[in-house]
Amino acid sequence: MVRPRRVTAPVVGLSVLLVLSIAAWIGGDVLIDRLTATRCTSPATVQVTAAPAVAPALTEAAARLDVGDDCYRVVVEAQAARETMARLVDGSGAPSVWVPESTMWLRQARDSGAWRVPEAGVSVALSPVVLAVKDPARGRSWRELIGPGAKAVAGIADPAKDPASLSALLAVRGFASNEKDPAAATVAAIRPVSADYSERADDLFGRPLDVFPTSEQALERHNSTPGAARLTAVAAENPVPPLDFPYVVLPDAGQEQRQGAEKFLNHLRSGTELRKFGLRAPDDGAAGLDRDFVDETLRLWSGLTLTARVLAVLDVSGSMNQLVPRTGTTRMALAVAAAERGLGLFKPATQIGLWKFSTKLDGDKDYKQVLPFASVKEHVANGQAVAAVRATRATANGATGLYDTTLAAYQEARRNWELGRINILVIMTDGRNEDPDSISQRQLLDELGKLQDKRRPLPVIAIGMGPDVDVQELTRIADATGGHAFTTVDPAGISDIFAQALSTMLCQPPACRPQ
Repeated sequence: MVRPRRVTAPVVGLSVLLVLSIAAWIGGDVLIDRLTATRCTSPATVQVTAAPAVAPALTEAAARLDVGDDCYRVVVEAQAARETMARLVDGSGAPSVWVPESTMWLRQARDSGAWRVPEAGVSVALSPVVLAVKDPARGRSWRELIGPGAKAVAGIADPAKDPASLSALLAVRGFASNEKDPAAATVAAIRPVSADYSERADDLFGRPLDVFPTSEQALERHNSTPGAARLTAVAAENPVPPLDFPYVVLPDAGQEQRQGAEKFLNHLRSGTELRKFGLRAPDDGAAGLDRDFVDETLRLWSGLTLTARVLAVLDVSGSMNQLVPRTGTTRMALAVAAAERGLGLFKPATQIGLWKFSTKLDGDKDYKQVLPFASVKEHVANGQAVAAVRATRATANGATGLYDTTLAAYQEARRNWELGRINILVIMTDGRNEDPDSISQRQLLDELGKLQDKRRPLPVIAIGMGPDVDVQELTRIADATGGHAFTTVDPAGISDIFAQALSTMLCQPPACRPQ
């Protein structure tokens, strides 16, 4: 009988140690490789600027983000869409990603000059637009509450700034389209709310109104506020564009930021706890914005509210110092007085900027800014602004640099064109182009022709006073932009001419019928 050979303890111990050493060697290499692969010393920062309504949800999602092998981090900043849009237009500190309340803001940004902003994005959340109703007995449908013939006292915010109000305005037009006279029915339904609309959507909750449009999220937030009078949400019977919170990666984002932004988007779309923030999951089948219908609606709104964006350009050449017979004052003084009187034609929300021009007024330039764009309300409240306008009376000098100034002013007005307003360039002069170093009239007209955009009208109102005005010259300039020229041989009549010109351009169909 052969006995099995005993394996001594030292041999077993050595064998175990050998196995463990090999395992440690193999495992150690795997561990080192893994640590080396995941170590990230300089993560790419994806800067997300989002509307305040969705920023908290994105911030929480970013905090829970497990990037794994990806080397990036997400920083979320809450900012109102209009402020972000201004940054994108002037190119100051654009983020990697923009998430506004609505696709409306993407289009406004492009129309305002930030043409590289995508026209559409991927929705990461949704909040339906509802009507906030004080007394449900007044109506249980949108047609009953804000349609033609509705008796409820309705309010609205500026639809060019508030996407919920824009959706309500689109619905009103939809209701009116079935009436016998759709244009008249639309005007009749919009006019009561356009007379005293709110600049800020949040202010609607504090007004004595029976009904007004808002987002479902904003209404829930109001109703949960201690002491607030509860309002009832009435959903639209026909689909209206909701707040869709589009996620867009901006063109200046670097490659690493773009990759991180796309991965963060996938994370958001895979599931986020939105309900605790008053939001719903995105719905790719939700009603969208019809661009042409939106543009037409906002132009109609502009015609009814007479809100405008006006760049006024005032001739301060030496001839403006001439005394006007029977008045005892100068052409310049009369022009300034007419401009001050013209302020009364605008609503407080109208935006106005002022330039002056002659020749070589600012280095080689024939023009110079007097007042930056601001609302009439701000200009009137600011005594310095009014003083700056009156101070131009003492600056008349030089010749008339009309062509270069007109082109520069038109380019500036085009860059700052604003959707939802009547955009106008007003040029007041007492002469004709006298700058031998300027572009020719033909060159000016060609350049103006290139700058035309039927979707974004920008007419020139040319106002000429005195016997030295070239009527044909002003008419050609105005006609090239779809505008009008108004002239008077007698400078004493400039005030009436100025009022007539602005009244004609500011009152648009269907609010005013052509004569």
